[in-house]
Amino acid sequence: MSALPMKNLSAAVAVLTSLVERFPDLPAAEAAVSTIVPDRLVLSFHNNLGSFEAWRSALDISPRLVRREEESGGGPLMWLRTETALNGVTVKLVGYGHVLVDRSEETTGAPASSSEVG
Repeated sequence: MSALPMKNLSAAVAVLTSLVERFPDLPAAEAAVSTIVPDRLVLSFHNNLGSFEAWRSALDISPRLVRREEESGGGPLMWLRTETALNGVTVKLVGYGHVLVDRSEETTGAPASSSEVG
């Protein structure tokens, strides 16, 4: 099996370059282009869902197309994902964050210990 030539990544790299030129003031993302899926660009945002939202809006992706997922077992991590097509390249946005937990039902009425305050 022969290796994929670099030219096969050019469409995704060109889309990344065009996004930098079109949106120079948007938050920077981790950008990934892969030989496994050479016609896909993944922009990831770690611990900043506001950056994810800024890019979603800039790329005119409907909020209805955003999917939310969580760690199995109800862990503290969650992520949002969505995608769109630009010039034949799938642009996938992934935003990682923490699940906000409503602990109001967990109170026992006992005063908080000093380790729980602050």
